Parts: sequence; structure tokens; C-alpha cells
Amino acid sequence: MIKGFILAAGFSKRLRPITEHIPKPLLPIAGEIMLDRIYKFLKSLEITEIGINLHYKADEIENYIKGNNLSLEIFHERDILDTAGALYNAKNFLKDCIVIVHNSDIYWDGNIKEAIEWHLNLENAITLLVHDHSSNKKLIVDSEGNLVGLTNLKSSTHFQSLFAFTGVAIYNSDVLKILSEGPSSVIDLWFKAKENGFKVKVFPVKYNFWFDIGTPVGFASAVFDKLKRNFTSLYVHPTSSGCELIDLEGNVVIERNVRIEKPFRGKNLIILPETVFSKKIKQISNCIIGKNFIVSICGWQKQKENLSSGGSTRNYFRKQKKVFCEWEEVNEEFKKTVILGKFFRQKGFPVPNIIDVIQEKKLIVFEDLGNLTLYSWLQCRRKEEEIINIYKKVIENIINLHWRISSETSQLEISLPEFDYEYFRWESNYFLRECVEGVFKLNLFDFKTGLQQELHLIAEKLSQTKKVILHRDLQSQNIMLKDKKVYFVDYQSARWGPAGYDLASLLWDPYIYLTDKIREKLINFYIENLPTFNFQPKAFFEELLLCRIQRHMQTLGAYSFLSLKRNKKNFLKFIPSALNLLYEDIKEYSTEMCNLKELVLRLKTHQEGLKDLLVN
Repeated sequence: MIKGFILAAGFSKRLRPITEHIPKPLLPIAGEIMLDRIYKFLKSLEITEIGINLHYKADEIENYIKGNNLSLEIFHERDILDTAGALYNAKNFLKDCIVIVHNSDIYWDGNIKEAIEWHLNLENAITLLVHDHSSNKKLIVDSEGNLVGLTNLKSSTHFQSLFAFTGVAIYNSDVLKILSEGPSSVIDLWFKAKENGFKVKVFPVKYNFWFDIGTPVGFASAVFDKLKRNFTSLYVHPTSSGCELIDLEGNVVIERNVRIEKPFRGKNLIILPETVFSKKIKQISNCIIGKNFIVSICGWQKQKENLSSGGSTRNYFRKQKKVFCEWEEVNEEFKKTVILGKFFRQKGFPVPNIIDVIQEKKLIVFEDLGNLTLYSWLQCRRKEEEIINIYKKVIENIINLHWRISSETSQLEISLPEFDYEYFRWESNYFLRECVEGVFKLNLFDFKTGLQQELHLIAEKLSQTKKVILHRDLQSQNIMLKDKKVYFVDYQSARWGPAGYDLASLLWDPYIYLTDKIREKLINFYIENLPTFNFQPKAFFEELLLCRIQRHMQTLGAYSFLSLKRNKKNFLKFIPSALNLLYEDIKEYSTEMCNLKELVLRLKTHQEGLKDLLVN
């Protein structure tokens, strides 16, 4: 039997004054409470019994546990017992089992199932989950993975095998019998166990992210990294107000029941729950704001700041107020990015300026447009008029791309590929392979003949439409906002295709929600501002509807591929909205698509399984 135990009794002195108001286990990470995170993490390992020790702000934490129906066995400590003393205090709960002990200040997504299996197979007494964290490598380990000792990092002695403790360990309950009553540390337990002949080993564990939130800088780093993993620079809790008053720069997190009453420019801020911000101030940056206190987090940002790249395989980072794009190789797409970027800028289509191209280092250096995407901007509650006005700026530029720049490509040094029949079929097959079969594990045999005929007709009709230059991936995360202007990034996929494809990508974007009323106004704005030509409304609206269906299939294929093949699981959460959009568009199309409609309906009924994929 495996049980869990959360160490949560400490005073959290390094986090003061924050923890004078909020105990560390209840700190929010962009809406996610630390204790909830650890609890769900242990539950995902099929652990049914979990204990927790409490001392500092115990009543507040216990009230949260009861109020949120967390099934936790609580062990109160009249006096702090330290990490091993806490286990002794819970000895009756922990007897005759394997125990996963998790520090309450570790925010991560480690896959420890392999470590548990390894622990059991080797019959270890203690398995310390470790990693190569350069700033905290203190565990000396021999070639067989046995813990040997501890080192002072300030020492001049060099060790070949040094590891850092992740804050999570696996214990056999037998080893806990050597503990004595009173305060003691787990570090003392590790070496006492070795002296008593127990096997104490380390297991290097894999994860996508790991943070010790025990300092303001560590806490801020975890919060801002979560924003990046969620493809945004802004989080606003639904209960908070006044976000629209902030002139946004960098990262901004607004937690529960916050009220912003005065306008200001904000950059790299975390505003903690229940805070009322009413100060008259022009700008505030790099700090955590709470009720009656402000804590600096200068230093959270490394000299080289890694940036989110969505589904890209390229590595983006910010340095010296420039954005560097590092490629795996100097290929045709690399060259296309440079040539298109310069061409679009010359023609007045707003893409980031290319400052330098360093081929030997596979780098393209862009001007820094900041962090604010259209997707992030929309995380605030915005008035309908504001939303329409920002989208009109986007559409004005897209009209320019579609109908003026498309007619001036004689000056372009490369030939752009075309959305032809084969490419449309590639997209629909991508959807079937990666989403239907890959994520949902559905057998397509029942749909084979009729479904393929429907996908053939969509590709056939769209391949015969008038072609313009498309951005090709015109969704809210590829549109940047800076100084009240719009810019377009990730444009290297540009190709010739039907204008409706860009409009479908922009206005039926699964990342965000636009009302039908807003969409209608924006489509009319596009049509009204087209240059004079033989426009046929009926043909255009049929093209747009088919493009919507086609684009949603492509998007679902991409979300699925990136989630399962590239391990970017946050894309999974957008699959339900993409499925809903696809289903509604199929229903709207006048020609019967009964096979595709039935398939999508079946996918919608299997969406519960996505939750398991997100956890695992």
C-alpha cells in the first residue's frame, strides 16, 4: 500500500511578509492553489490516503482543507517537529506502507511512477528523487546511485556525482522505526538509515518544470513560467476587476478578489488575493503586491529570458532588449522567414523588424515587441467596442496582405507554396491521424468510404477558389499588441490560398470566444473594405464556411500532435472548444456531411478522457 504525506508545518520565513498574510501551502500559482496542486499530484498516483502536518497558520489551512473537501489526515504539531519529526508524529498512520513525502513548496510535474517501481524492485529503504539543479547540488552519490554524503557548495572540492534533492522522497515505513520522538530532520534520517544498514539511493526523475517557491523570486518564477506554458502573459481570476485599467507589459497575474481602481502601467506583477490597488502611480514593475505590502522580485528574470514558442520547434529567448530565434538548422524555412520578413516590412505589413541574421549560429534576431498578444489582451474583460476596434486594425492589415501585397509578388525573391487539393487533404488526414486515432483512439473503419468522400469534396471546392497570400496561422497568439499597434508573428507559413482561411483562423479561433454578433460585424467590415472587384457574396460565404471546417480540422490535428508527440499537453485543453466550433460549422453547412458530423459528435462524447491525459 502507498500513502502520501505533505510537509506543511513550517514558518516559511523566507517568504515573509507574504506568508504573514497567506500560508505557503495556500499560495496561488495563477489561480492554482499549491496545496490543491500537490493533493491532485498524489491522487494521480492512485494514492487514496494522504496525511499533512500543520503548525504555522494551522487553523487557516485546516479550514481550507475542510471547505474544499480535500481528503487529508491532519497531524497537528504543538511545537515544530521538523521534517523527520513530522513523520514520527504520524507513525501510526504511516506504518506498514510505502510513503511518498512531498514538501509543500515544490511546484512541478515530475513523473514519479518510474521511481516508485524502481524503489520497489530494488527494495530500497529510502529513494530520494533528485535532479541536476545547479544551484542546489549537495548530494554526493556513488556510481551505483547510493547516497554517500553532503557537500558544502562553497567548498573547493569537486565531485563527479552531485545531485540536488527535488523535495520529494519515497520511504519504506520500516525505516521510520529508527526515528525517535521530538524534532529531527529527514537529512539526519537518511544518514542514520545508512548507518543501520538500510539502502538509501537516489533516482534522477524527469519533469517539464520544477520550482522551489520558498522565496519571492522562486515563487514569481513559478507563476510566470505557468503563464508561458499557458501561452499567455496575463492571468486574471474571474472574481477580480479593473484589469482593463492596466497598461500591460511583461507578465501580470491578478489573483482572486482583486480590485484595481486606478490606471497604471504594470510589468512583471503578481497581485495577491483580496488586494485593493488604489494608489496613484504611473508605473510599477517586478514585484508582488498584497494587502498593505509590496515585495520586490528583481532578479527573477535571468539575463537570457526563455520565451514561449507555442507549437514551434524553434527556441525563442530575449536578451539585451532583442528577441532571438534559434533554429535547429538553416533550412528553406529559415531563409523564407528572413526573405518574407523583409518583403512584408517593405510592403507595409507589420511584422517584427529583423535586426540581424547570424547563419553560423542559426539565429534570426528580431526587434522586441514585448509579451502582449491579442490572446493575452483578451484575458481581461473588454467592452465589445474595444474588441471590435482592435480586430478592425488586424483586418485592415489582412486586407492589405490579401489584395494589395498579393498583387505585388513579382518583387518577392521566393515562390510561395499553394493551398492545393493535396495540401487540404493533408490537413484533413492530419486531423484523422493525430486527433481521431491518436488522442481519441477511435477506429475509422465505420466511416471510411463516406467520410473520405466528404473530405474530398471540401478539398476539391477550396482548391478551386481564388488564391491570395495568407498568413496561414492567423490566430490570437500570433498577433502582438504594442503601443496600440498590431503586429504579426510566425508568418513563415505564408502561402497562396483562399482568403476565407485567414478569416476563419482569426474569427473562429478556439483559443478565445467571440460572439456571433462581433463576428458578423467584422466579416462585414472585411467585405466593405475590399478593393473593387467582382465580389460574389454567396460564393464567399460558402468558401468561408468550408474554410472554417477545414481550419478546425487542421487545428485539432495540431493540438493533438503537439500534446502527444511534443509533450505540450496544455494544447489539449483547447480541443473541446475546437470540436464545438467544428460541429457547429458542419451543422450550418447546407450540404449534408453526415459522416463527418457523426464522427465529430462521437469525439465530443469522449472528451472526458482528455482530463486523464492532462494529469498524466
